[in-house]
Amino acid sequence: MITAVTPFSPDFMPFFPEPYAGKRAIYFDIETTGLSAQTSYVYLIGCACQEQDGFVLTQWLCTEPAEEKELLRLFFDKAKDFDLLLHYNGTGFDLPFLEKKAVRHCLTSPLAQLESLDLYRTARSMKPWFSLTDLKLKTMERFFGFPRTDVFSGEDLIAVYAKFLGLYRLNTLTNNKMQAEEHALTQVLLLHNAEDVKNLPSLTVLFFLRYLPAFFKAERLRLPSAPPKQDAPGLFSCSYSLPFSVPEDFTLSLPWETSDLRLLFSAEQGTVSFFLPVCEAELKYFYPNPADYYYLPLEDCAMHKSVASFVEKEYRRKATAATCYTKKTGAFLPLALCSSSGKNPDTKKEAANIPASLPCFFSGYKSKFAYTPLTDELLESPELLTSLCRQLLGSLL
Repeated sequence: MITAVTPFSPDFMPFFPEPYAGKRAIYFDIETTGLSAQTSYVYLIGCACQEQDGFVLTQWLCTEPAEEKELLRLFFDKAKDFDLLLHYNGTGFDLPFLEKKAVRHCLTSPLAQLESLDLYRTARSMKPWFSLTDLKLKTMERFFGFPRTDVFSGEDLIAVYAKFLGLYRLNTLTNNKMQAEEHALTQVLLLHNAEDVKNLPSLTVLFFLRYLPAFFKAERLRLPSAPPKQDAPGLFSCSYSLPFSVPEDFTLSLPWETSDLRLLFSAEQGTVSFFLPVCEAELKYFYPNPADYYYLPLEDCAMHKSVASFVEKEYRRKATAATCYTKKTGAFLPLALCSSSGKNPDTKKEAANIPASLPCFFSGYKSKFAYTPLTDELLESPELLTSLCRQLLGSLL
């Protein structure tokens, strides 16, 4: 058994939402000779944790298949002292593989007793944000700018490991005749696994993105030096300073009706900038309690009965949820994506928890895209703007 212990510093300090904050986490990844626990075995396990002096990576590499049981025992003994188990697609592969191996070797696995957080599943739930062809670990590392020098895949390493086993046995018999070649292969195997594990703490940036609205605070708001006018077409932008910075600039695109919202994260400035399309349109504000209104077909709007009762009967009719509205033409900003598209606008507003301070407009009765007017009051109020940004992003998560 070869054991390697390496200190390191993540590119992005781990972020954990409640209720996980403050719990001890261990990050891990395994390398196997195949996909089936019945016909292949695990030959390398790497795990990382935060110690008093920083992060430490520990790796165990089997020098022969018979060491598999000892490999599992070493990892299980390490993992049992932690609260959280962090991995990338471990739910689909690593954990079931290890549990089957534990049964085969009559070992008691502590892994099922730990809370498990799968970063791959978090990435998958946010896939529309990234505009990526796949969500492989290396793809996500490139997206966020986390460095990597290893060029092999896990499948490639099976042949590398087979060659390593042969050289290790040969060196045992020939007094390390080919020690340099064996060492080179050892480093290839360890490097691939090390980079898989060392980037996992940094990939908790995915949790940060899931809880991003909590970081939007009025005191952190930065507006452009020349805010757009109320009737200006194009994009509205504002920025928020963050309590930490990302290692490299990256952009998230969030689909919104016929356009996109964009979030630009700046490593140099330590900010996230929100770019919202300004909608120039005629939109509808739907009144609650349609029974209190009449719909006026000629004006194409609803009017409260206290006033509309004076309109001649042939020019009015009882308002319904679909016709109980007034119209407004102007510039609007995206406000919320309302998932309950089949319900009336008032119910959709309640379901999305849209605050009363942000008037809610729709293009039509069944529309799920809610807007709010781009007014001077909104532009001059950090609290209102922050409420809008938190509301909008929260509805898209």
